[in-house]
Amino acid sequence: MIRVSAPMFVLLLFVLQAVAVLMANSEDRSLKKRRMCIFPQILMENRDYTNLDYIDKVYSDYENVTYSLTGVGADKYPFNVFVSDPHTGDIRLTQVLDREFIPYYYLTLVIKFANGTIAEERDWYRYQIADENDNAPVFGQIKPGEVDEFSPEGSFVMKVTATDADEPWSLRSVISYTIINQNPPDDMFYINRDDGSIFVKKPLLEREKCGQYILTVRGQDLKGLPEGNTGTGNVTINIRDVNNNLPTLEKEQYEGSIEENIQGVEVMRIQAEDLDLKATDNWKAVFNIVRGNEGGYFSIKTDPNTNKGILMLDKPVDYENVKNFVLGLTVRNKAPPFSGGSSWQWGGEYKIYPIKINVKNQLEGPHFDPKVKAIAISKKDTSFNITDVVASNPAIDQDTGELAENVRYAKGSDPDNWLTIDPETAEIKLNRIPDRESPYLVNGTYFAKVLCITKETPAKTATGTIAIQLENFSDHCPIVTSDIETMCTTENSVIVNANNEDAYPNGPPFKFEIIPENTKGKWHMENLNDTAAILRAQNLMWPGIYEVELVIKDQQGKACPEPQRVWVRVCTCEDGVLCGKWDGNNQPVKRVQLGPASIGIMVVLPLLCFFLFLIFCHYKKALRDLSPANMVRFKDPSATAPEYTTLAVATESLNSGTVLHSGEWQRLN
Repeated sequence: MIRVSAPMFVLLLFVLQAVAVLMANSEDRSLKKRRMCIFPQILMENRDYTNLDYIDKVYSDYENVTYSLTGVGADKYPFNVFVSDPHTGDIRLTQVLDREFIPYYYLTLVIKFANGTIAEERDWYRYQIADENDNAPVFGQIKPGEVDEFSPEGSFVMKVTATDADEPWSLRSVISYTIINQNPPDDMFYINRDDGSIFVKKPLLEREKCGQYILTVRGQDLKGLPEGNTGTGNVTINIRDVNNNLPTLEKEQYEGSIEENIQGVEVMRIQAEDLDLKATDNWKAVFNIVRGNEGGYFSIKTDPNTNKGILMLDKPVDYENVKNFVLGLTVRNKAPPFSGGSSWQWGGEYKIYPIKINVKNQLEGPHFDPKVKAIAISKKDTSFNITDVVASNPAIDQDTGELAENVRYAKGSDPDNWLTIDPETAEIKLNRIPDRESPYLVNGTYFAKVLCITKETPAKTATGTIAIQLENFSDHCPIVTSDIETMCTTENSVIVNANNEDAYPNGPPFKFEIIPENTKGKWHMENLNDTAAILRAQNLMWPGIYEVELVIKDQQGKACPEPQRVWVRVCTCEDGVLCGKWDGNNQPVKRVQLGPASIGIMVVLPLLCFFLFLIFCHYKKALRDLSPANMVRFKDPSATAPEYTTLAVATESLNSGTVLHSGEWQRLN
C-alpha cells in the first residue's frame, strides 16, 4: 500500500480540479462550435438530388430558432434551387444542377430567434458543381476561306475553331479536328488535328475546273477519343484566280481592208478569249502590234466591256506606196502571267497572230511629183533668154502613174510675178530677169505655186510649188547612213536611213527603189518618213548575209551615179546566238555563256586535281619504304633453328639499333 502525505494529497486535489475546469471549458467551446457546422460539398451536374431528404445538415444548440438561406440559388435568381428546412436547417435541392449554367454556389445560412434577431453569424456554404462531358463541340458561323489556285502542297488556307461548354482546360473540352467529307471529293485539303488549321494537300487546285470546295469538319472532344462527343461544321473554301490562262484570239489569222488616204477610222475588232475570272486583270486583254507596223500607221486599244481589240488606222496610206500590210499581233493580260506553281509554268513567249490589211485604191486625181520643183538659174549663165522654157511641171495621174489628162494649169501664187505657165502643157517661162535683190527671195530661192485643175465636175485641184534657185544649187546625192543592218529570223524588216547635205528643196523627201537583179532575196520598200524607208522581206529569211542594191533619189530626182548597197545580216536571236558577231565566212558566231554548274565544275576541278596529287605523293613515299634497305627481320626465339620473318616498316618509325620486342628486331644493312 502506498502512503500519501497530506501536502501531496492537497496538491493532487488541486491538479484534478484544474483538469476538470479545463475539460469543462473545452466542452463549452465544442458545444458553441457545434452550433453551426459547415460541410463543403461537390455536387455532380445532371444528377438528381431532389429525392434526398437533405444534402447538408446543420446543427445548433439554440432552441426555438428558424433557418433560412440567402444568396444566388436561394433568395436570388435562380430562386430556390437550394432550400433549407426552417425548423431543422437541413439543406436540400429542388432541381438538377447544370455546371454550364452556374459552376459555383455561395450560400449563407441565417439562424434567427423567434423575435427575428440573428442568433448566429453568417457563414458561407460553397457548392462546386462537378463537370460531366455532356456538351458536344459547336462550330459557330465559319467565314469562307480563300486560297490561290495551283498553291503548293502545305499552303495555309484558313483556321476553324469549335467551342465546348464543358470545363475549360479539361480533357472534356479538348477538341480534335478531322475532315470527314470534301465536295468535290478530290481530297485537296487536310487539317491539323490539334488547332483546326486547314492546308493544301495537292498542288492541283484549278479555279476553272472547280472554283469552290465545301468541307465537312468534325470536332470531337476528349481529344478525339471514340467516346468523345462530336459536332460538325461546313467550311467553304473559294479558289482565287491566278493568271494561268493566256488569252487567245477567236481566229488563227485575220484579214481586212482600208481605203487609202483616210485616217482615224476603225479597221476591225478582234475578240480575245480568256478562261480566267472575267473583269479582272487576269482576264483583261492587252494587244500589241509587234510586227509590220514600223511606219506607225496602226494602233490598237481594248474595249474594257467586251475584251475586244479595236484596230485603228492612224495615218493615211498611199496605195501607190503600200498595197497591203501583214501585221503581227500579240495579246497578253493586264496582270503578269502566273509562274508560282509547280504544276503550271508559262513558256515565256506570246503567240503572234497574222493580220493582213489590204489597201484599196481610190480615184485620187492629179498630183505633182515632186511637190516642189526646183529650177536653178546661175548668174554665170549669160545665154539666158526670158522667152525660153525654164521648166515643165506637169501633174501625174495618181491612179495610172501617167501624165494627167483632161486638166488645165494656172498660177496659184506668184508674189513678184516672175512666172508664166502654159495652161495645157505646164511649161514654165520667166516674165523677166530674176532679181537677186528681190525681197521675196528666201535663202536665195523664189517660191511660187502652180495649180492643176481637172475639167470634170466637180473639179479636183492639185497644188505644186516652183522653187527658182539663184544660188545653193543641188550638188549632193543621198547616201545610206549605214550599209550594214541586222535582222533576226523572227523579224522581217529593217530600217534604211539616208542623208543628203543639200538644203531644201534639194534634199528630202527621198525615194528608195530596189534594183531586183542585183539583190539577194525578195524585198520590198515602204516609205517610213522623208529620210527613211522600211526594207521588208517578202519571204522567210534564213540566217546569212543578203545584199540589197538601192537607188535613192532626192526630191528633185537626183541620185548618186553608183547604186547604194545595204547588207542585211539575218541571224537567230536565241539559244546564245547573238546578232552582230560574225566570223570570216560571214557566219554568226555563237557566244558561249557559262551557267552556274559550269562555273562550279571549273572551281572544283583544280581542287580535285590538287588532292589527287597529294594522295599520289603519299603512296609514292610508302612504296619507297618497302625497299630492302628499309626492311627489318624478326627472330623467333621459340624456333629450334634461327628463323627470320621479314616485315616492312616505315623508316620514320624505327631508329637504327632500337630493339622493339624480345623477339629481337634487327635492322638489315
